[in-house]
Amino acid sequence: MPSISPALTFLLGNLPAPVRAILSRLPRTDSSLELVGPAAGTAELPVLARRLRPGVVVVSEDQLLGLEQLHRQYPVPVLLYSTSPPLPGMLRQVKSLGVYGYLPPAPTGGPELWEWCRQAKAKLAAARPEPSINVPVRSLTVPLPPRGIVVIGGSTGGAPAVERILTMLPANFPWAVLVAVHLPVHFTGSLVDRLRRATTLPVAAASSGARLEAGRVLVAPGGHNLVVRPVAEGPWLGWQTDFASGASLDVPSVDMLMESVARLAGRQVVGVVLTGLGQDGTAGARAIRQLGGTVVVQNEASSVVFSMPKSVIQAGHASAVLPLADVAEYLVRHVQRPVPLVAATVFSRFSKALAQ
Repeated sequence: MPSISPALTFLLGNLPAPVRAILSRLPRTDSSLELVGPAAGTAELPVLARRLRPGVVVVSEDQLLGLEQLHRQYPVPVLLYSTSPPLPGMLRQVKSLGVYGYLPPAPTGGPELWEWCRQAKAKLAAARPEPSINVPVRSLTVPLPPRGIVVIGGSTGGAPAVERILTMLPANFPWAVLVAVHLPVHFTGSLVDRLRRATTLPVAAASSGARLEAGRVLVAPGGHNLVVRPVAEGPWLGWQTDFASGASLDVPSVDMLMESVARLAGRQVVGVVLTGLGQDGTAGARAIRQLGGTVVVQNEASSVVFSMPKSVIQAGHASAVLPLADVAEYLVRHVQRPVPLVAATVFSRFSKALAQ
């Protein structure tokens, strides 16, 4: 007796209401399709996809930037609903994020709507995986760079302060996070383990050539000065960490890390200067502010030692002075601002192509 293939499940993104309604009715006339879950906005899409495990996701063009997070948390074929035909080059650029085709605007009714539904069923069915032939396939996917970079620096009392911040950052945090705390070499491993237990974000000790990714925390190893350099491997410019020599009283140097990040990411940088002894972080804060970024410092009441934050404040480089308990909320609000140009290259090019 021939086996019956299971229905292809699909999840809808934040589509226009009429299109959502049409696609939601497709399973009524085609038992090979099954709609799972409610329509999902950009932020909810990865969470729902992980829970419902659809075979394909349908999104609108304004959700393109969120596909990086979706692809990282639950790789799935993506069908794009587009109000204008995208250029082939744009589709090639987002193919690595799972986009395999697009749906044109839906007609309002008549024979044209029937034909559109027929094409929609065919394009959804195209996401169904072909029978396996047991040939291993190596993924060559290169993730988009993060939308921006958060650099957190501290010294005395800095480790528990960083832990407190990371505890309150959400799993879908869209910026990369770099941490530089003045600690001896042999304490790096214990700090990384401590932070891993405190947050849902992936945490690792930084190494030479480690690529910056959205929502990933890289910790500068004790005894090494960490910097960030551009890397152009793949279809778009990215960032990676590297070690650098240089005269510095404090190692890892918060100043050197912040200055290197500011030169690369400009406005899309938030520097956070936490409790600590000395003035490390002041020169880095100056570089961030001069290039359009934002600097947050911990206030005196919540600091173990106020020297580092105080130095930044007295130099006039602080954008905000906050209690430690409020820093994470500030970061979450800041990164949810309108999409920046730096990491949205594919999205901006795609939008321009649609407008032509």
